[in-house]
Amino acid sequence: METILIFGAGVIGSTYGGLIAKSGYQVTMVARNNRLDELRSNGLYLKRVNQKFPERVDVQVVDETQLQGSFDYVIVALRSDQVMAALPTLSKITSRCFVFMVNNASGYDEWIEVLGVDRVLPAFPGAGGKIENGIVHYEIVSKLIQPTTLGELSGQITPRLKELGQILKISGFQVAFSKNMDTWQKSHVAMVAPMAFVIYYDGGNNYSASRSKDAVRQMNLALKECFSFLKRSGIGIEPYKLHVFLCLPQFMLNIIMKFVYNTRWAETVISNHALAAREEMEKICNDFLKLAHSKGYDLKEFKKLTNR
Repeated sequence: METILIFGAGVIGSTYGGLIAKSGYQVTMVARNNRLDELRSNGLYLKRVNQKFPERVDVQVVDETQLQGSFDYVIVALRSDQVMAALPTLSKITSRCFVFMVNNASGYDEWIEVLGVDRVLPAFPGAGGKIENGIVHYEIVSKLIQPTTLGELSGQITPRLKELGQILKISGFQVAFSKNMDTWQKSHVAMVAPMAFVIYYDGGNNYSASRSKDAVRQMNLALKECFSFLKRSGIGIEPYKLHVFLCLPQFMLNIIMKFVYNTRWAETVISNHALAAREEMEKICNDFLKLAHSKGYDLKEFKKLTNR
């Protein structure tokens, strides 16, 4: 049976660690500070949206000083602004594969330098939620919208990629493979950054943003601009379905996004993370603007949305 280390015990780490452990795999979770104390005292509780009662899942919880042995996979479930500080600790862990479920618009050179090119596997989660009173309230995103996405740096479909995909499927996640994770992740940032910053621009949450014509309009102008940059610069858009932001007329996109933001789904998957991880959103915004600048593009609508 494969051994899995979950490095990070926030919403994503807790959701993936809990559901993988529930499926019978040997899971160790690394936690810090108050979350470490909470898990040690009360255990890990998961509650899917619309599930009546939370359920307790048994996982081994340790701090960074207690890491021992080797692991088949290390799932790094941190915010992008936390990864650099964690790399020295990750470098001391024995594993064949570090799966970075992290927002990334700047590439993988720093990860590769510390861990080696053969041990880095970029990924992105297909889940979201919040932790409230020690309970992880989560939802798994549908495969049509955003499955858990994995891809080798080489673009090949390797045995370890298939094995990890199978582990995640058995654990209840929707899974897809990408042959170009760098483009996929840049495309994801082009989408998620405007969709988070509209909440800051509005000053409220997803529901109040849905009621603001100006906020929805500005978000959609930024979305179109960001995806136009990816297409025109040659970086590309991955997966192809994200071309919808370019293809839909502005007025139609305004109607659709107004509806989307006025839902419990948007609260769970978009708003909760945006409000809890402002530092991460600021970082990926800055990284995306640097990327655009390096290609000779000035993202004026995106800057207006993000107050740059």
